[in-house]
Amino acid sequence: MLCLTPNGEIRWKMYLESAPQMTNVGVSNIVSNREDNTLIYMSTWADTGSFVSKICRVYYPQTKHPAQECVTNYDVFIHFSSSILLDVKANLLIATVIDDRPAAFNATTFEMVWKDEEIMGADFGSDYKTDLSTGDIYWIGGDDSFRRVNSTGFCLIDNDANSGGTREFALDSQHQIMIRAWQNMTDRRWPIVLSAWNVNKADKNVRWEWKSISINNTSTDCTPPIVDNQYGLTYFTNLPYTIALDVLTGDIKWQMEIVKSDEIDRLNLISTCITFNEHTRILYVLVHSEFTYSTIFLIALHVDTGKILRRIDILKEGMNDAVQRKITIPYCPILIGNDMIYVSWLLGSYPDLVPLNIIGTPQLS
Repeated sequence: MLCLTPNGEIRWKMYLESAPQMTNVGVSNIVSNREDNTLIYMSTWADTGSFVSKICRVYYPQTKHPAQECVTNYDVFIHFSSSILLDVKANLLIATVIDDRPAAFNATTFEMVWKDEEIMGADFGSDYKTDLSTGDIYWIGGDDSFRRVNSTGFCLIDNDANSGGTREFALDSQHQIMIRAWQNMTDRRWPIVLSAWNVNKADKNVRWEWKSISINNTSTDCTPPIVDNQYGLTYFTNLPYTIALDVLTGDIKWQMEIVKSDEIDRLNLISTCITFNEHTRILYVLVHSEFTYSTIFLIALHVDTGKILRRIDILKEGMNDAVQRKITIPYCPILIGNDMIYVSWLLGSYPDLVPLNIIGTPQLS
């Protein structure tokens, strides 16, 4: 685990607590508990016949000398990269456990509070979100069902969320609306669809749907949507456009072409992630080549106007064939306050050497 300062210096590097004679097979995301200024993550270590899973807390992360404390829990099995959620209101840590079931752990003691014994439907790629006003938990799992449970694990909603998309979704808890991008495989054109559902304790009803209207669009990717709570808009990218829709009606606020169609075809561009700074009102769209990975760049847009502010090149086209044969896996940009934006990616020749690359650049104001 690495901690970087805003100027790119390594503040500290810490090894994950391992299990003797075992190999790491997966880690979760890191969640921050601002109540006690700690970090929490999960990891799993395994050999040919057994495994050990750990829930860990990192103390003093803002100093140069952090410390970690881990608890072993065999109900948890983290596979490659798995999602966990910290529900601050209910003091719960939400994760997927054995048999693809959702479970909640006390965020202080790491003891299991509840596990859903009836519903299988979580998986290691599930996307969890919490309603800050109620403490309720939402998720979409491997069975493409959308579920809402309260802090005791009681299921309030269990309904189909359509298929063909990522598990990630956006939640407007103020208006009780959930938004998800997916692909309609029953339509011969396989359009990208953005669906919005009313979400309450009784039902889940479709409020509106947006479909990709670019017939000549060769790109079928779509970023997970992001909700702008200040103005009730949702932003997403379906190349060549980044689009802003009204959360309540689905009406288009603005639509901006961020790349040209010939550039999409020539570089095989896709967009899989966007990041939003609500304070500066700037949206950052990550765009990269899908197979050769010769190009990675950010497009910065001002969401109040939809205008492009700058294109920030991370990796440029024109790399030689030897470099293009290397695998490249970019990750979503990370914003540090209003100051810096970090982009990281793996670039190398598997399995010989695949180093992690990180670049930091000042955010636009």
